[in-house]
Amino acid sequence: MPNRRAPNRQVRTLACTGTLAIAIVAMAAGGQSGAAGGADRAATAKSETRAARSTPVALTDEAAASLVQRSGWEPRPQNREANQRQASARTLRRFRRTSALPGAYKRRVTGAYRGTTDEILQWAAQKWGFSPDIFRAVAVIESWWKMSAIGDDGRSYGIMQVKRGPHCCFPTTRRSTAFNLDYYGAYLRSVYDGRARWLNNVERGQQYVRGDLWGSVGVWYSGRWHYGTGDYTHRVKEIIRQQSWRRAGFRSGG
Repeated sequence: MPNRRAPNRQVRTLACTGTLAIAIVAMAAGGQSGAAGGADRAATAKSETRAARSTPVALTDEAAASLVQRSGWEPRPQNREANQRQASARTLRRFRRTSALPGAYKRRVTGAYRGTTDEILQWAAQKWGFSPDIFRAVAVIESWWKMSAIGDDGRSYGIMQVKRGPHCCFPTTRRSTAFNLDYYGAYLRSVYDGRARWLNNVERGQQYVRGDLWGSVGVWYSGRWHYGTGDYTHRVKEIIRQQSWRRAGFRSGG
């Protein structure tokens, strides 16, 4: 089902709105030098994305874990409890019974990983065939990497702001970092693989096709294809270029 949001909405996470606004202004001011200084990290992140409809649709949990670069870096120690919690077998059964994701994708969502916030971001991105920097950047916009974040008038939860109603399964999306990110990865991969055909039946800026990374990233924001998503995807790319999660103000902003 679509994750409908007003295209012109402000950043939802009330706890970090001010800090995020300051960071975005700073990134806009330094955007040119950041892109030039680090080549184009956004283009690199795109090139690292596994091709649409490649097989398997996701790595095993163990294979994805083997690709994680381990470290003790944790800018969000308050995520510790959520970072250790995994979905129960009952939750996973309910998820697979009720989720609107295609079967090949929802069958692979487990949330079966524990680690630091960055390690879990890496794990979910690697599992679903995306650059970890894409997940890191989206998480900056959505929650400032905070699992406690609540937005959309109390309907969206956690690090990727999974919305209650269109998506399953609350409250696990609020309580488990790994499940929240694993679900996001499955959703993004299904859109990128061309499986969200309903996008051609609603307002759109162009015809929905598979293999368009930034169009797919934008769907999470607006529930539409290249429709009201330009600013969102621009910010994702700029955050990747600036690696904002590594900047001095990021930890203090949490």
